Amino acid sequence: MYHSLYEGENTSAIDDEDLPYAVSKDTFTHQLDLIAQRFSGIYDNAESEKVVITFDDGHVSNLQMAVPLLKERNLSAYFFVTTGFIDSRPGFMSASEVRELSECEGMIVGSHGVTHRFFNDMTPDEARKELSESKVLLETLTKHPCESMSFPGGRYNKGVLKQMTDAGYTQWFGSDVGMVNMSKRFGNAESSNGSSALLLPMTGTKPLNRVAIRRTTQLDEFKRMIGPDSSYYRSQVRRSQAKKLVQKTLGNRLYYGLYKSVSAR
Repeated sequence: MYHSLYEGENTSAIDDEDLPYAVSKDTFTHQLDLIAQRFSGIYDNAESEKVVITFDDGHVSNLQMAVPLLKERNLSAYFFVTTGFIDSRPGFMSASEVRELSECEGMIVGSHGVTHRFFNDMTPDEARKELSESKVLLETLTKHPCESMSFPGGRYNKGVLKQMTDAGYTQWFGSDVGMVNMSKRFGNAESSNGSSALLLPMTGTKPLNRVAIRRTTQLDEFKRMIGPDSSYYRSQVRRSQAKKLVQKTLGNRLYYGLYKSVSAR
């Protein structure tokens, strides 16, 4: 799970709160070279082991820096766009750039909601509106089906999961650390655009696991991520569980406020 990229030491295009998850272009290049040595792609076939690359938020660096490097290595990726940022938030993609991204072979544009609010803070009607409006806008811009979704902050609840299939989504991603056991998580179904069969999670199932790539992620750790090293993931799951306990204790608003305060230092 990536977010934004920057070149050299110039992080001026990255907001302070986003810096912990910003990755330098050089580091990203080294990471892609390692990924390219393994099987990589999207969730569209029964390969038991693959590295799936995703980006959250819709930062312009996804198109300007990440896509050329991905294409050079014949790699695919998901790009989850927060539609409220389009043509609105500095440093994030415009409508024409989202459209350009969607036309790049192997790149999938998915939803990251409208406002980047946490879905477990929303009423059922608010969640339904965010799921629908973001999907409709992206399909209008790209002329492609929007069938994939990533939850901002990895936050969701059981009610939202029940809405996903009715809203037209076939794959949804979270921020829980871990690998994905494809044989237990997916069933076959035809894509709405008539392409080859997709592997779909069952209605109400939890989002697909991911592992966040941070600015501080070292190459040795990255190798363990894509290995995959099961002991690494066990340790990360324990850390994640402790973090979730703090989130639950403080609540989304206080926890996120604390995160932004620390990130800005």
